Formats: sequence, C-alpha cells, structure tokens
Amino acid sequence: MRHAVLALGLLAGPALADVSLQDAVSGLDLFPCDVSNLSCTSLTVPLDHRANDPSRTIEITFALSFASKESRGILFYFVGGPGGSGIASADSYLSAFDPSLVENMDIVFVDQRGIGSAHGLSCPAAQARFDTAPASLDDPDAIIATARTYVTACTEELDADALLPVVTTDQAIRDSELFRQAIGAPKVWLYGESYGTQLVQAYATRFPQAVRGVILDGVVDLTLSAEGFYRRYTLAAEALLAETFTLCDAMPACAQDFPGGAAAAYDDLAARVAQAPVPVAYPLADGTTVTRLLTSGLLETNAFYALYSPEGRAAFLRTLAAARQGNLVPILQLGYVNAYIDPETEVGIEDPGWFGAAYYAITCTDYDSGEGTPDERARRIIDEARAFAPQAPRLLRAYYLERVACALWPQQGEHERPAPYAGGPWPTLVLNGDHDPITPISMAYSVLDNAANAYGVFMRGGPHVIWGRGLACPDTIVQALLYDGTLPAAREQLCEQDPIAPYQPLTLTDPVQATDPLTVARAVETELSNHIPLTGWDGQHPTTYGCPFGGTLSASPGDEGTDYQFAACAFWPALRVDGSGADVATEDGPDRLTLDITVSGSQSGQLNYRHSRADEAFSLTGTWNGQPAHLPRSAL
Repeated sequence: MRHAVLALGLLAGPALADVSLQDAVSGLDLFPCDVSNLSCTSLTVPLDHRANDPSRTIEITFALSFASKESRGILFYFVGGPGGSGIASADSYLSAFDPSLVENMDIVFVDQRGIGSAHGLSCPAAQARFDTAPASLDDPDAIIATARTYVTACTEELDADALLPVVTTDQAIRDSELFRQAIGAPKVWLYGESYGTQLVQAYATRFPQAVRGVILDGVVDLTLSAEGFYRRYTLAAEALLAETFTLCDAMPACAQDFPGGAAAAYDDLAARVAQAPVPVAYPLADGTTVTRLLTSGLLETNAFYALYSPEGRAAFLRTLAAARQGNLVPILQLGYVNAYIDPETEVGIEDPGWFGAAYYAITCTDYDSGEGTPDERARRIIDEARAFAPQAPRLLRAYYLERVACALWPQQGEHERPAPYAGGPWPTLVLNGDHDPITPISMAYSVLDNAANAYGVFMRGGPHVIWGRGLACPDTIVQALLYDGTLPAAREQLCEQDPIAPYQPLTLTDPVQATDPLTVARAVETELSNHIPLTGWDGQHPTTYGCPFGGTLSASPGDEGTDYQFAACAFWPALRVDGSGADVATEDGPDRLTLDITVSGSQSGQLNYRHSRADEAFSLTGTWNGQPAHLPRSAL
C-alpha cells in the first residue's frame, strides 16, 4: 500500500542553502582534478570502516562544482555502473544539463573506492577475453572454465588483495558521509543514477540526518536477490528487443533495409555466430585488413546495449542492416565500442571513466551467489539458466554469465537482502523510463509504493536514466524541487518521448543511386555521421580509422570544427573516396559541411559539396563521369 504524503510544509526545503560548498571546503586542500576541469580534494578514510585499525587507510577523491550564483543547496551526485568514474564523467554531465544547474547548485562527484586513477580496479585484457568468449549452455564446463580464467587473470592483473574485500557499497557510503562531516555536515541532496540509486537508497537509510532530499533515476529495487534482479532485467530487455524489431518494421525507412523483417535478420545472424564465430575482413588504420571474429558475445552485447536509448536502438539496427547485406564491419566496430576493446589491437582499453573489475568487485560483494563451493554455486546458476532459457531466447547470456563470474569471485555478499527503501521526512523523487532494459520500470514502482513522501515521474518510451536529456519533462520538475523546494504537482506524472530515434537507411544500396553525384555526396555525409569509430572520437586528438571496404578516414580538430581526410576510403564495395572535408560548428557562424572529394571505381568524378545546416541548403559543383556535375532539376 502506498504511504500518505506529509503536509507540504514538512517537505519543501529552503530556497537557499544553509552554507555554500565554497565556504564549506575552505579548510580543505583543493587541487585541479586530473580527468576533469573541476577542483578536487582528497579525504583519508579507513580502509575498512568496520575495523579499528587507524594504520590502514585509503584516499578518496571528490570533485567539486561550485554554484556560479548564490547556492540553493549541495547535491551529492552518484553515477552508475558500478564502475563508472564520477570525476571523469563530471564535465560531460554538467555540460549536458540545463545551465541553471551549475548556476544554482553546488555539486559533488566522487570516485568511490575501487574507481579512479589512485586505486581503480581494472583488468582490461582479461575483461576483453571474457566479454567476447563463447558461453553456450550446452557446455557448462566451458562456461565455468571461462569465468574462472577471467576471475583468476583479473585478480592477478589487479594485485589488490587488500582492497578487494572492502570495495562495497556500504564502505563507499561511509566514505561520502565522512566527507559530508568534513565540510560541516550540511543536509544534502542525494542523486543516484542506475547503480547510484542503490547507493543513495542505502545512504539515506543509514544516515537519515544527512538528507535534504533524494532523487533516484533508473531505479534498482534493493530487495531483489541476484537471481531476481537479473531475471527482472533480462525479461525486460528481451521484450524491448522484440519491440525494437517491431518498431523497425513499422518505419518505412527501416523496413526498407529489412525485406524479411528485422527480427528474422537478427535471428539468422545469431544462429550463425552461435554455431561458430564468423570471420570478418576488418580494416585497420594503416589501410590493411586483418581477419577478426564476430562472436555471440559481441552480438548479444550490441543488442543489449542498444536498448539503453532511442539513439542506440536506431544505430544498432543500422549495423544489423549492413550485416544482412554482408557487411559485418559496422556491427563488429560497435561491439568493440561496447566492450571497451581497441579495434586496432583487439586488446581491452584502459578507460579513465570505466573500471570493469570494480563492477565485479562491488556487484559480487553487494549480492549473494548462494550456498556451496564456487563450482556448486556456478552450476546452480547454469541450471537456473537452462530452466529460464525459453523466456529469453535472444539475450539469455545477460541472465547468467556475470552471475557465474560472481559465484567464482573471491569475495561474496551477504545472503539477506535489505528492507525496502522507506523514505523519510524528505521528498524522494523516483524517475524511470518504461523502455529501460537494465533497471526496468517495475523496480521504480516497487520503490515508489514503499517509500514515504515519494513522487514518481515516468517517461513513456523513455531510456535508462531520464534526467538531463534536454526534455522539459522531467527536467523542469527536478529543477523546481532542487532550486525552490517545489514539490511535484501529483504523486505520479507521465512524460513521453519516442522509443526509437529516426532510422538512417543504408546508402547506395542500389547501383543506380551511385550514378547521381548529389546522391553520392550526400551518402558520404551520411556515412561520416554514422561511422561507428568516429562517433566515439574525443574530438581533440588526430586519429585515423579504416573504412569498411578498404582505405582510411582521418579526423583532426580544425580551426572551427573537424577536418577530414579520405584516402581511398571505401564506404561501399564499388566506390572509393579521396580528398578532404570540413565540418564547421561555431557559436557565431552557420554550421556547415564541405567536401572536396575525388570519387573512383564504378563512377568517377571530382565534387565540391556544401551542406549548410543553418538553412538546410545544398550545393554541388565539379565533374561526374566526364560531364559537369550539377544539382538535379525537376522535369515538371
């Protein structure tokens, strides 16, 4: 039963903070953060808060964003994962939010224990091998051997035997509470996204005196066992993947690339990689190609992560469409991005924003894998997966593989799960999308129904984590609560967005299309915006990528945007592109793309193409197949 709401006066906070963060940290040593433009400070805390051993300590680093106007409160911001770096994420997160957030709120980010440059737990080499390995339920011994190899290799790579037992959410909560005490113990807002909601619920429960308000975004139900949690989100992801294929079939642009249906295309490819990894001629940055393997692990990883956002669904479908036509390079490139694998070396990437071993160190000690020896626990999980298999024909790996690794992890969590989050005399705002694959909306409803003074804002079609995506709902509701203590207008409210972004069809799929110079120039622009490796480029360091059918594409920062160089770049089997381009994006002038390219192969020409994004006008000059190139004219 839902709890009654307390009177408004008990919940609404003061308009201004009792103390600004700038004043509160005046006695602490501040220094520039190494992976953020913010100021950082470190706090020495006990290595194990449960022990009485002052000689064993650890440094925890906090990044501080000071309100540019008069502060309306201090917000402790806990990111997801577990394994995500709050400090490395801070700049991109703050730039994505409405500017009023950094004007009105003091914000604290943290690299919790096991994360960050000082004591981050990362074993990228072992992780990459584990994430791409086959894991068929037909061979339980192989699954257990793969997981054991990962756990052994990862923990050896870490060399952190003293830290692993104390990398838990409970220890992290105590670290942040000590920081709050160090700055004068002000009441603070607690915001958590994804895993961060798990931490925030536990923080507010353990230290209610610290809380001014709670915001949970992409909500974890703490009462679920490991099996219950993985079951719940695998079922949600399975349903969302099926819906994604249905949505594609209902969109003419998408359906055109899948004559037999998107689901059939996926299932056909999944059946192929389940039999054996599929060889792919993969292009490297030096213009050569090597043979790589598309595995079932990479395919399922792509399908699962596609469900996190409308844009992810559309991008994945486009790689699937390319695969259906025989081009497996984009779907393999997407797999490398999702699995943090260097596409040039196929070795796991050291990423300052993500610590994969911390994910397991925290998850495996926050949850319980059950009784028995490690092998007995692992085999029980595999037996559960066999029974569960009919309910998750496409994404079954998500249900069991991480759990098997946790069964073999050297530390285990407690068997008893926490009581439901009860809330308190503060407002709790529960945010969730109904198209969230990892923290399905049913978990948010469970929290809302048990917590006092809780309000829900739910996004139809919404992704995983909904605040800060530039949409008035829920952003204005969250901001009103934070800035002025204005409670939501109703206990439950709905927002809406499209569950899938517009689909960009494959280009030049019909040879006739390649005879038109404007169509070719626009196709080059389309492939630039959809080239998987380029979408992950940091925009700062010059880099070169292989093109799907040979040649290279280089990108470098220009005076006003991005400069491109094409060297026999083959986005399609029958055409090669040489030359240059510039994507100009300025605050004062119009955005535009220009291409000065030479095309060879089944068609030939030299084209100067310009697309102004300010007025959406195109222009084209040059030569094409020995004739002047020009824009098409209507025959009417």
